[in-house]
Amino acid sequence: MMFGLILLVFVAIYMYNSGNTGGSCCTNHQSQGHTSLDILNDRYARGEINREDYLERKQELYGQKQPISIKKG
Repeated sequence: MMFGLILLVFVAIYMYNSGNTGGSCCTNHQSQGHTSLDILNDRYARGEINREDYLERKQELYGQKQPISIKKG
């Protein structure tokens, strides 16, 4: 009985310490600091937005709202 209690305490301490090291996937992912342009590039690469939308949104991010010319062919 006493062995089980001691084992439980050690497991609890281990779980507490492993959660505070910053080594979890979610903490590291958020600390990378994705910019708006990174997110836009990812969405375009995944095919979530087309080229015209991508270029328009990219220009808006840079504050260069200009007409877009798209070459077809």
